[in-house]
Amino acid sequence: MKHRVIAYCAIGLVALATPVFLIKRSHASDHADTPNIAANPGEDISDVFIFPSSSNPNNVVLVMNVHPLINPGSGPSTSFDPNVLYQFKVDNTGDGVEDLVIQAQFTGTGPTQGVAIAGPLRPSTTGNSNVKEKAYATTGTLNTTFSPTRGMTVFCGAREDPFFFDLDQFFTIFPDRATPITGTPVSNPNAPQATTFRQAPGPGVTNPAVDFLSAHQFNVLSIVIELPRSMLTQ
Repeated sequence: MKHRVIAYCAIGLVALATPVFLIKRSHASDHADTPNIAANPGEDISDVFIFPSSSNPNNVVLVMNVHPLINPGSGPSTSFDPNVLYQFKVDNTGDGVEDLVIQAQFTGTGPTQGVAIAGPLRPSTTGNSNVKEKAYATTGTLNTTFSPTRGMTVFCGAREDPFFFDLDQFFTIFPDRATPITGTPVSNPNAPQATTFRQAPGPGVTNPAVDFLSAHQFNVLSIVIELPRSMLTQ
């Protein structure tokens, strides 16, 4: 079966004996920005994160969020697209070519969907050419935590969308824009038009911004991988 591929590149830098990891900075989150993406939510990467583990200073956590705008209550029954190959690509030399790849491979659909992890390993091909690499023998299922190999912990499933965006105010600034949720404008084009975003919530703020995705309980599908930093510099 031919797999569509989505990937995000991480840059690994090694300073003395302590590896420091940086990801290419993304300035915005993506949520159904085009009709094609809205029609194929399994291909829609909303956010990517990398951060130190809160429980082990020798570990880092990689997170890829996809399939945004999952309705409240639908998270447990929403699954990843098994025809998409989800990848973290790691560039340790800064040349824009991945040195390592981590793949999440899904089989089946629904709440019992299976997940297998491959890598980090040197990819068979680089750039736009991608190969489904050999995964670890130990696999997991949707919305459960498992360890495909020693030192690595993986969770793939529904989580609250962490992206903060005051969508209601956005549509008062741009009242003619269509929402990816309904495909039609949510505001009256003839209503008073705002020119700026509201302030971040805090002391003394009388008209704070509203976290639209949290207020409406929209979720995402998350691929969460915690692993030793040393595995990303091999």
